[in-house]
Amino acid sequence: MLGKAYDHEVQVFVSNGSLAQFTLREMRELYATWQLWALALGGFMIMATGHPITLPQFDSFALRMAFWIVALLIYLALSIFYVLGVDRIWRKHIGGPIPLLLLSMPLVLVSTYATAGALTVLFEPGKPAFSTMSWQMNIRNVLVAHVFETAALLWLLPAQRARKNRAAPDRQITLAGRKICLDRIVRVKAAEHYLEIHTNDGVEVLRERMATFLDQVDPEDGIQTHRSHWVARQTAHALSGSKLTLFDGQKVPVARGRMDDVRAWVDEHGDATQVA
Repeated sequence: MLGKAYDHEVQVFVSNGSLAQFTLREMRELYATWQLWALALGGFMIMATGHPITLPQFDSFALRMAFWIVALLIYLALSIFYVLGVDRIWRKHIGGPIPLLLLSMPLVLVSTYATAGALTVLFEPGKPAFSTMSWQMNIRNVLVAHVFETAALLWLLPAQRARKNRAAPDRQITLAGRKICLDRIVRVKAAEHYLEIHTNDGVEVLRERMATFLDQVDPEDGIQTHRSHWVARQTAHALSGSKLTLFDGQKVPVARGRMDDVRAWVDEHGDATQVA
């Protein structure tokens, strides 16, 4: 059920004013990297060794360390579903990138309150469940989480993409016996028994069927707007009426029978695409 949801793209404003974009699949893959866990555990050690008066939470180092680790696990377990739901609601009612701090704050509070209550009941049963939590603690926890999130988006995620690009060979498709790098293709147009393959370097005409091309691409690669037209995801710019405008200014027709599919594709995959 989550297969397509993992390809959902999220755009957020980071506190330094920059725009970060990621898919839920990239988010999940980042959770499995040692770099993320090293960052988190290093930060947790600093927080857990803080003086209880300066950074009050629990009386012992072990409980303070457990607090941050358990809170992180709850955060990670809920984050995919939470981010997907909140981003869809934000797009529907507000639109545009969502501030990172606003996106993560409710999730951080839920994770930390659940952790504090559970650890207090288990290890300090004489205290009220949420006695360790205060508005100062809430602000601190949200800001600490925001620092980690910012570091992950600005440094860890780009590094992960670079590693993945270096490791993965260029994806190729086969048309008329020739192998073509899919990343080079901007759009494809069928003309009788031929395909016009538009790339950044020009146009190649091959004797091939559109069906052969479509069998080798996925929805995240692009969209078939018309029985004779396919557009790459990275070049789709704006959907207006029955035309899909590309970043180079070209307009590709959208068939009436495919309009709903194209709109749905734009909503799911085309964060850089506008719908008028």
